[in-house]
Amino acid sequence: MKNEILEELWKVKDELGEKYGNNIDALADAMKTKEKAEKNGVIDLSHNQKAAA
Repeated sequence: MKNEILEELWKVKDELGEKYGNNIDALADAMKTKEKAEKNGVIDLSHNQKAAA
C-alpha cells in the first residue's frame, strides 16, 4: 500500500538535508534565524510541563 503522506515527508526531509548539506547544526541555525524573523514565533508549552510534573 502506497503511503503518500510518508512519501511527502521523506521528500521534504531529503530536500532539507540536501539544502543544508545533511548538517543538523546548519539546519537548526537556519530554523532559529527564521523563527526570530517571524512575527508570531513558536508556541512555548514548557509551562505546561511544569504543571504536569
